[in-house]
Amino acid sequence: MELTKFLGYFSTVLLIINTVLYIKALHKSKAFMFFAFFLIISTIVQVSMSILGAILHLSNLYMVNVFLMLQFLLLSFFFKSLLKKNIILVFTALIIALLAYQYLQDLELFFRYNPIGIGITHSILVIYAISYLYQVLQKQKPKFLYVTIGLFLYLICNTLILASGNLVFNINISQEVYAILFRVNAVLYIIFQILIFIEWRKNYYKKIPKSL
Repeated sequence: MELTKFLGYFSTVLLIINTVLYIKALHKSKAFMFFAFFLIISTIVQVSMSILGAILHLSNLYMVNVFLMLQFLLLSFFFKSLLKKNIILVFTALIIALLAYQYLQDLELFFRYNPIGIGITHSILVIYAISYLYQVLQKQKPKFLYVTIGLFLYLICNTLILASGNLVFNINISQEVYAILFRVNAVLYIIFQILIFIEWRKNYYKKIPKSL
């Protein structure tokens, strides 16, 4: 379990570093701003969950559900800016409405894993990622290639683990198996953060003003 905690803290440190780097890059493209804001929200949620869980020993599962909607909203706008498809806005409105209906119908869902919400939102984001990868692989210097690859890998694994969260809690699965699942998830998240850093280094490093 100590390894699980270390991976969690290490991924949080990488997330904070990437957030600072992307804020400093100050790029004006819509896609960049949406992704930078996604990193900011991710940092706020991640740090808050760590404080609530590890320090205050309080339940923090409801923040997963809050982040579920914010993540889908921001990354949908991110891919809308990249793919230039207005249909993404329609899907975004429909899914956010569906999630809102779910939580209004069952307020206790805020304190459990939402396998339907996780499965739907992550699957749609994976489709967006695949669409963008197909679109840019033929370009010489595509933007957000590394970010998109990282998102694709992380969301697939995250979907399999988190969407089964309630099932894991309700059946007799050993703590060792449960820890392994979250270690794999943490490792892929670290890979995602490394790819985010590579994206920044290749495409935005030189755009940081020297005064910063």
